[in-house]
Amino acid sequence: MATGWQQENGAWYLLKGDGAMATGWQQENGAWYLLKDDGAMATGWQQVNGKWYYLYTNGSMASNTVIDGYTLDESGAWI
Repeated sequence: MATGWQQENGAWYLLKGDGAMATGWQQENGAWYLLKDDGAMATGWQQVNGKWYYLYTNGSMASNTVIDGYTLDESGAWI
């Protein structure tokens, strides 16, 4: 059974220890990732519950930085 990060048709998916596909916010190796409802890893600007977040091309969430002129706080949300 496959687990961990798996790539299929150009998209990345995170499979849990039981093989189930993860969705929503997931923390892996100290970094946060956003997995869409279909399980695909999100990148770029994403709006979640009315807040904007930036996810690098590797899927990890940016925090405590400035992206495209927008300041992100410690939670990764645009302030």
